[in-house]
Amino acid sequence: MHSRENVMREALSEMEAQRARNIAEEKARREHAEGKSPEVARLMRKRHQLFFSGMRGAFAAPGRAKDISASMKEEIAAINLQLRRALADCGLPEDYLQPVYRCAACRDTGYVGEPVHEPCACLKRAVMNRLYQSEGLQGLERENFAAFDESIFPDTPLEGRKGSQRAFIRRCREFCEGYADGFDPAAGQGLLLCGRSGLGKTFLMNCVAQRVLERGYSVVVLSAYKLIEAMRRYQFGEGGMEQVQDMLSCDLLCIDDLGSEPMLRGVTLSSLYHILNERRNANKAIVVTTNCDGDDLYEKYDDRIAARLTDPSRMKVIPFVGVDVRRFAAKEL
Repeated sequence: MHSRENVMREALSEMEAQRARNIAEEKARREHAEGKSPEVARLMRKRHQLFFSGMRGAFAAPGRAKDISASMKEEIAAINLQLRRALADCGLPEDYLQPVYRCAACRDTGYVGEPVHEPCACLKRAVMNRLYQSEGLQGLERENFAAFDESIFPDTPLEGRKGSQRAFIRRCREFCEGYADGFDPAAGQGLLLCGRSGLGKTFLMNCVAQRVLERGYSVVVLSAYKLIEAMRRYQFGEGGMEQVQDMLSCDLLCIDDLGSEPMLRGVTLSSLYHILNERRNANKAIVVTTNCDGDDLYEKYDDRIAARLTDPSRMKVIPFVGVDVRRFAAKEL
């Protein structure tokens, strides 16, 4: 994983570049609007002259600065109203000349708050997502809804069920895509994708992660093994505090292959419970894949962990069924 300090510098550098792109975009829009409408050009000059004449007047007569500012504010508001109408008349959006920001909260500076500055949510997301590019998110370039191929699943009837495995995975994909498109970080609703290996659980989890990440939320994707290793290092004072904080604070935590992690005395169960319980208390969502079914979870973990993973009020449990598609593909060759 890259150092947090370097990642923070990279994220702030990108925001600086974004501000430069914003300024260029604003200039291009202004030139386009003025070239399209003489009235827009006239109003822009009038607003510019009014602003600077008001500033000069306030400096020349400090005792009247408040009155001058109030009068200038009213006049500029009237010009802005005329500008919106002129823009609409020439076929442009009324807000076409408004400042351009990717994040309106911090205006692409990365910080909010006066007089005390603190990192904006967009900067926190950028840092977290960059940190985890080397921890699993890089695979999302390949495993996403656009790359989903249902044809690799057999189209033969599932034993004891209506429909084929292909039809079943199609419904799973539709549900997962709907979940990702409607993801609300304040809702605390998660997914438990369970079933044997080779049924598409991890692929669909990565699809969800990619879409949620694409929508601007912070996502941490890691295996259960890496989660326990990070918690072990943190517990024994070997570092990892920031990684643990990321797991607790991100908008969506995705844990892959739960059940494959080592059962370390005094670490595994307490760590899993801590992560699940803290995120539950904070109303934050998790997506988990596992080869265990509900009964297996209660046998492998204590009731508190299994109950949180299968709680119907917080987790949608999707049991995957069928044959291992990797074996199916091998037979087809």
